[in-house]
Amino acid sequence: MRHRWGIFAVALAILAQPLAAAPARKPVPARKPAAVKPVAKPATPVNVATAPLPDTPEIQALRRAFRFGFAPYEMLRTRQLQLGRVQAAGMGSGVNTLIPRLTLADASLREVTTPNNDTLYASGWLDLSQGPVFLSIPALKRYHSATLMSITSDVVAVLGSRTAGNGTGRYAIVGPGWRGDLPAGVEMVRSSSNDAWLLVRVVVNGEEDVAAAAEGLKGFTLSAVAGDTPLDLKVPPRPDGKAFLTTVNAAIERSGDALLVNRATQFADQGVGQAWDSLNPEQQKLWNDSLPALIHELRGGLTSGDGVDGWVYPPFNMALYGDDDDLRARVALGGLAALPRIEAIYVSARSDGQGQPLTGAKSWRVKIPANVPVGAFWSLTMYQQEADGRLFFVPNELNRFAVGDRSQHLRPERDGSIELFVQAAKPSGERVVNWLPAPKGNFVLMFRAYLPGAPLLDGSFRLPPVTEGEMIP
Repeated sequence: MRHRWGIFAVALAILAQPLAAAPARKPVPARKPAAVKPVAKPATPVNVATAPLPDTPEIQALRRAFRFGFAPYEMLRTRQLQLGRVQAAGMGSGVNTLIPRLTLADASLREVTTPNNDTLYASGWLDLSQGPVFLSIPALKRYHSATLMSITSDVVAVLGSRTAGNGTGRYAIVGPGWRGDLPAGVEMVRSSSNDAWLLVRVVVNGEEDVAAAAEGLKGFTLSAVAGDTPLDLKVPPRPDGKAFLTTVNAAIERSGDALLVNRATQFADQGVGQAWDSLNPEQQKLWNDSLPALIHELRGGLTSGDGVDGWVYPPFNMALYGDDDDLRARVALGGLAALPRIEAIYVSARSDGQGQPLTGAKSWRVKIPANVPVGAFWSLTMYQQEADGRLFFVPNELNRFAVGDRSQHLRPERDGSIELFVQAAKPSGERVVNWLPAPKGNFVLMFRAYLPGAPLLDGSFRLPPVTEGEMIP
């Protein structure tokens, strides 16, 4: 059995260093030993105008093939970025090993879009082609989850707080073709692909709770009896057509997923499953010329869709995409590793209830009703919006990037609701306790509800619209 927590802790500081040659999505940098967090940054150059593509049958066919392959591409690219730091540290392949991040993200984090200030993470890239990988989950009295994602980014299983009463705490994660016997007391979890991503989350109840949450995170362990199948592939942050198709084809070939292989045949005319050199020059040029615009079309990710009173609610198939390549591709760019609705609901707002864009040039009021129907916790996070659509924390003197039901400083109304003051300038007096600092420009609010109750799931609970208010001096 293989378990390398101790030796990998030595390499965590190296893992957090940004890659000089990769201006797109990177693993999380950290000032303390830290692991790689899920990443979701655009793969295209920023602040570069991209002309829209013509709506021709050729482009429509290319777009369908691109969106089919984009999530597997992003998964392998993220895998390469995270494992590359382990390998550069001389600590082996990094496969089938959990790497923790033991600090919360702050405003210095500029490499990861839509960061989370609620949980600590541990990330593990699995290769199940050689046999099972064993996962142990500790008994924790705080929200925790271990999410298993296939190579298409679809969530296969979420183990933890929601399933604690049904599981043993010991699991064998196996690939699609594995057959065999498992030790007594070990529950089998079957991945739909041999390459998979395991992402662990443990809630933090404020800065003073980080150390205790980190101890809980360390209780998650991975071990594997067999080795892994090496992947000799360079996945660039800004692909041309050859790099994109070569990566997608490798992901499909390694997957062992018969359904994925069968779906890929639908896009064979566009080069999926075909060697790059087998494509004619016109096809190669179309891929190379169209890729930047195809990626640009995906901007919006978790915050795109139809709104209710200015809030955008996630679709029912979030993280369980099936044949919905459009949604899968958008989330792969703007929110890779999103959870399914039954585990967490992400609700975002770019405008108020009247359609006015949210900007720090004004003051806003956000009312959070009493008794939000959640089984774990809720939070509201502020993000400033960059020109390329990426979202980051807002630097402020309080280092306050989010508020939630664990925020001890918040003062509720008599009915239990909480009115938040959202503006760029710090309010004077007592109202600062309910202040959520905003940037001077456009911003996006993200409401997260973990273990949502039935009213959130069926849509009968809705957040009140954001409203404009008087600036608080």
